[in-house]
Amino acid sequence: MFKNKLILLSIITVIVTIAATVFVKLRAPQTEKEKLALFPELAGQIESVNHITIKGYAEEISLSRQNENWGIDEFDGYPALPDKVKSTVLGAADLKINSPKTALPRLYHRLGVEGPEIEDTSSLLLTLEDLNKNLIIELIVGKPRRSSAAQSTPGLYVRKPDDSQSYLVDGVLDISAIKTDWIERSLFDIPAEAVKSVRINHADGDTFTLYKLERGQEQFQIEHLPPDKKIASELIINRFGTILQDMQISGALSIESIQAPDNAINSRILTFEGIIAKITAFEFEEFPYASFEFSYDESLLVTDEEKQKIDDVKAFVTNLNSRTAGWWFEIAGFKYDILKKRSNIVMRDDDLDFIDEEEE
Repeated sequence: MFKNKLILLSIITVIVTIAATVFVKLRAPQTEKEKLALFPELAGQIESVNHITIKGYAEEISLSRQNENWGIDEFDGYPALPDKVKSTVLGAADLKINSPKTALPRLYHRLGVEGPEIEDTSSLLLTLEDLNKNLIIELIVGKPRRSSAAQSTPGLYVRKPDDSQSYLVDGVLDISAIKTDWIERSLFDIPAEAVKSVRINHADGDTFTLYKLERGQEQFQIEHLPPDKKIASELIINRFGTILQDMQISGALSIESIQAPDNAINSRILTFEGIIAKITAFEFEEFPYASFEFSYDESLLVTDEEKQKIDDVKAFVTNLNSRTAGWWFEIAGFKYDILKKRSNIVMRDDDLDFIDEEEE
């Protein structure tokens, strides 16, 4: 009798253990392998994606693929950051449903999934299309997940536009509707101390040249300075050496899309390494634009040390032209302000005291 009770007790213990294990598994969160993909069909259509649109309340950007190169439509196809494009498509394909959230439109704003048409929303509408602009996926991307678990498992709130149900999904979508977030804004950087001379040509004939005789010279001189004139303040003059320094852009247009106006400013900048930069600059729709063309002059390399660097200079110039040829670039306003300065600003009458308006 005692033996039978012992056997029965053992069986009950095993059953309870199995039941507890099943219960724990049922209550445990799903593993990554068990979670469903938000867009299960996208994994097989990644190579078909040829158009990406991201729309926010105040901004919108469209990107298109030509062969294997992605460009920004609003910038006449200027190259987009390839890694950012890649992460957008792959990121959308990797989204996994963590859990359903609200289906009530009045609560969408809490998760940021109300849609970009709502004023001042942070919602972004992501659209992926194929070559013929057939829709592949469409997704409203909301706020990042709001829990401590986000530190270990990144996630965000999303909703499909034709579905009232919102979701918390695991994954990352680093997207933006701001166009400058999709380009390499740093175009090139030629430091001020490398500049030997700067020539500015205005369309009406107002022309002047600033130059340095040797490296390390602190201030530019003015070529053919009239005897009744003095050089302007050092602050103004030294700014000309910074035109090519840390050149940042905010956009681009194809060189064929617009023609330089008759009043465009032309500049020629020469470095001590023999690099020549030709700049054409003007304002288009109230924004400053400039084109850049680079070359080099071996005859300007005097010392043996400089001559040994000619191959490096050639390679540098080739790289500069590969990045700039064929484009008008939207440049910073303060760079354009330097280019458009006239001779009556860089030199003054010898008998007049001069105060730089920017120093007041």
